[in-house]
Amino acid sequence: MQFLFLQLLDELFLVQERFEMLKKRKAPESFSEQDLDERLRKQQEEEEECLGRERKKEKKKEKAAQEETEDVDPDVAAMMGFGGFRSSKK
Repeated sequence: MQFLFLQLLDELFLVQERFEMLKKRKAPESFSEQDLDERLRKQQEEEEECLGRERKKEKKKEKAAQEETEDVDPDVAAMMGFGGFRSSKK
């Protein structure tokens, strides 16, 4: 019986030590200005990449629209009653 009690106490101390270690690890670290600058720089880079992708998509759409209008024969479109083959939305 005494052996079981000592074993439980030992496990209890191990668990308490583990909790203390985890609390220390999760404690908020000091916030430095360098960390803030780095985060802001990364965010700006991501925004620039996103804008670059959007611009490429817009250029691609514009180019596709120009190629589409070049393929349409105006006489055929007029004969069919169309001003063009594009939708009314722009």
